[in-house]
Amino acid sequence: MSGGLKRGARALLELIYPIRAECMGCGSKAGFERDWLCEDCRQALANRWVGAATPPEGGLIDGAAYGYFYGGPAGGLVRNLKYRGVSRLAEPMGRQMVRAFEGLQPAQIDCVVPVPMHIRRTRRRGVNHALLLAKAVADGLGLPLEEALVRTRNTRQQARLNDAERLHNLDGAFAVAGGVAGKRVLLVDDVCTTGATANACAKALLENGASTVLLVCFCLAHKF
Repeated sequence: MSGGLKRGARALLELIYPIRAECMGCGSKAGFERDWLCEDCRQALANRWVGAATPPEGGLIDGAAYGYFYGGPAGGLVRNLKYRGVSRLAEPMGRQMVRAFEGLQPAQIDCVVPVPMHIRRTRRRGVNHALLLAKAVADGLGLPLEEALVRTRNTRQQARLNDAERLHNLDGAFAVAGGVAGKRVLLVDDVCTTGATANACAKALLENGASTVLLVCFCLAHKF
């Protein structure tokens, strides 16, 4: 089939079966060709790239990398994965997190560990977004995924608290359930805001023998 005939056939198919896929960045129904984003959101996202950056204050995390600054299409992707359960977003989001982590090289790690959700919250949402992202990152790096952390308390959502409340909300909220002694751990989460969650997880890991903790998140809410 010639190029002209192919274009004509494609136009006819689009007329009969119009694209109605929803962009996960802005909600547009105009459709997208790849990675769940319309072209406007794809370009906007590219302008919000972070990569390797300063780790959260506290001295517990030895290095950090983030895909994008939160907001715009990056925020849309996170919300659709986290609250609407669009689990297929984890794979393309994970690819960008791997790309961000590569900026920390030659950082060496032994395993990938997700920030855990409490079982009640997982049941309510129907998806464990951090675990999905961690699996995508582990697969991309060719490393084992270890669910080494558990959340012992169903804490209030960090996003709804001020900075001071975030610090105390997580006191004693995490425990280690797997062997991390001597391991270099890459901690995975969707968004880093103040770093309180990441630091609380790192504290539990280090107290149970992890040799170092690095962090990768899809979004950074603000600069440290």
